[in-house]
Amino acid sequence: MHTDTRPRLVVLGLDGLPFSLARHLCAQGRTPNLARIAASPHASALAAELPDLSPVNWTSFYTASGPETHGVYGFTRFNVTTRQLSLADFSQVTAPTLFDRLGERGLTSRVINLPNTYPARPIPGMLISGFVAHDLARAVHPPFLLGPLTGAGYRLEADTARGGSDPAHLLAELRVTLASRRAALRLLWPDLAWNLFVLVLTETDRLFHFLWDAVTDEGHPQHPACMEFLAEWDALVGEVLDLAKALSAREGRPVRLLALADHGFGPVRAEVDLNAWLRGQGLLRQVTPGGVEQCHELDATTLHPDSAAFALDPGRIYLRTRRRFPDGTLDDAAGWRLAERLRRELMALTFEGAPVFRAVLTADEAYGPEVPGQGALGQSGPCQPGFCQPNPGQTGFCQAGSRLAGSESGVAGATIAGAGNRLLPGTGQSGPASGPVAPSVPEGGPPLRWAAPDLVCVPAYGFDLKAKWNRSQVFGLPEQYGRTGTHTPDDAFWYDSQPDGVAPVSLRDVGALVLRHFGLDAPQRTVAYPAVLTGQADWRGAQASALGQDGNASGAAPGPSGESGPSGDSGESCPARTSQNEVSPAALSDSTAIRTR
Repeated sequence: MHTDTRPRLVVLGLDGLPFSLARHLCAQGRTPNLARIAASPHASALAAELPDLSPVNWTSFYTASGPETHGVYGFTRFNVTTRQLSLADFSQVTAPTLFDRLGERGLTSRVINLPNTYPARPIPGMLISGFVAHDLARAVHPPFLLGPLTGAGYRLEADTARGGSDPAHLLAELRVTLASRRAALRLLWPDLAWNLFVLVLTETDRLFHFLWDAVTDEGHPQHPACMEFLAEWDALVGEVLDLAKALSAREGRPVRLLALADHGFGPVRAEVDLNAWLRGQGLLRQVTPGGVEQCHELDATTLHPDSAAFALDPGRIYLRTRRRFPDGTLDDAAGWRLAERLRRELMALTFEGAPVFRAVLTADEAYGPEVPGQGALGQSGPCQPGFCQPNPGQTGFCQAGSRLAGSESGVAGATIAGAGNRLLPGTGQSGPASGPVAPSVPEGGPPLRWAAPDLVCVPAYGFDLKAKWNRSQVFGLPEQYGRTGTHTPDDAFWYDSQPDGVAPVSLRDVGALVLRHFGLDAPQRTVAYPAVLTGQADWRGAQASALGQDGNASGAAPGPSGESGPSGDSGESCPARTSQNEVSPAALSDSTAIRTR
């Protein structure tokens, strides 16, 4: 036994893994290593941040905050001056990371394949960036990692271009990236000179997007091949669990392990394009001489200045008010009326008789109320976090080269690119370019709440929201676009080997849990949007119980002592919570909701 007493925590990310599907696979004996944690009474379901996208949720995890604080509201950002879209990345994250916070205490982290950490930037420890990462040389810190990773044939991302049409190619690509994660694990783990170790396996997300039907339908011709791949994935999960177990034995004390997914998953009944719908309502106009289908799906420069609204991935609707956009068409009153109209009409939208939306939330409901006096998009010009964002390390300048003034966060005082005027705080009117501009964010308010979308659409189970700029049809079938699986905002996998009685609601809470584990101050949750939603769907779409006030997840029935534990196939509960973390696969079964489907 060694006497290393440094605090430790291991985080295993299982991207896109639904809790209910995990338990089903374990009950079938498909994933015996996953069953070591999924069968535990310490496993349950977790809610995603909205929108339920990987960049939003993993950023919420590693900053212990929501989009209203870290500034990442989706995959894309919109420049209000050029109307160009760009992909969100690590350079736009404006909140301190867990790794930064731990580093202030002299603690180090090892991080592998964590989404939205590209391009890599120095952290106290080592980092191999995850999705969306393009260049391995820019995806590692410190730079010396490039040599051994290149030598190991490390692959940042699988080629999914043929995912919908060539399952064998997709599975082969996923095996390559899975082997890369294993190589990185074996490179960064052994010296044990770390406090926090994070490994994210994104292969399940890729698999489910293109082969959800094959994974969940035992009669599908590709089902055996998918199960073979999941067996290989499960073996890597087992390797992580074995390493943590061996480390516990080495140090003579339990090493805490968290395992989590960033969102759930379900089948695609139809894709629903919000920009096509807004265009049909006369609210979005585009300048496309050859028709919208001739432009690129991300070409937001086609936006006509007379447009009243537009959408960004996957369900973010922005109203073009003059308070928010320099060339906005609506005053605040008109914007409020339009928001209510959109909520009403979207909630009434159906496909083959089924409601398309589960909820249409205002920014207040999704991200908390806006602080009185807080600014909006229009007042700060193009350089707003979440749209055109400041570059860390280049204080005072945004990526477009505009000068920022009056605020370290870049929220207030941005100059509109190509113009000599500033937009005055709280108005849509411009004033002289010279002179200071007062910061618009009141002390104590979420710094980027003003950059939130006006409406956040939450689809009903089976509907995959899109916001393309080149689609003319609102609805599309899976065979048109090759994806059979889509994200869900709930039923995400969660496990904690040493629960402390504070159950996380969503991924920002998991980040806060990490901070507390190391004795650091953690922010309190201020947004409780999951309570707005009406329960959860399991992996087959059956409705389970609503998320409780304490954050315990659905798919759980009261245990013998009143605690929450997963329900058994025979109606019996799993054992009450004890110090025993591993339960045999025989204890697993489908939930009642699954069996009644």
